[in-house]
Amino acid sequence: MIAIEVYIAVAEPNGVSQSFLQPLLDWFDLDDPWRKGLVLFGFLGQLIFFGRWIVQWIASERRGESHVPELFWWCSLVGAMMLFTYFVIDRDPVGILGQSVGWIVYSRNLYLIKVKRGRRGEPAAPPTPNGKAQDAPASASEGDGSDP
Repeated sequence: MIAIEVYIAVAEPNGVSQSFLQPLLDWFDLDDPWRKGLVLFGFLGQLIFFGRWIVQWIASERRGESHVPELFWWCSLVGAMMLFTYFVIDRDPVGILGQSVGWIVYSRNLYLIKVKRGRRGEPAAPPTPNGKAQDAPASASEGDGSDP
């Protein structure tokens, strides 16, 4: 892992400079490695949750109209689950309440996307005997010379 620290010269009585971020790190109590790992996990969850808006923005720009792609819902679900886990471990009642029901909406939308795919004739790849999904079979008109 790469750590980046920002230093500024702060006039101290003993002439020693301190890290610009040190007061913030002290306030968040990040000296404990467990706590530091938990906060990094929470930031990662927040990054994934925020990233869903970037995914949606790019997808809409490419289409030239408002569009919510499937990846938006996956980012929502994964990010919300990570944030919920973080808030439970951190015992944050506001965060727990805020992330406690969104996953139902995200899961439902992913389910609806899956159902719609099934109705359009895009079956999910069935598992093979070894448990791995196999590629969907190519349609008869793809490269077999049967085109009129």
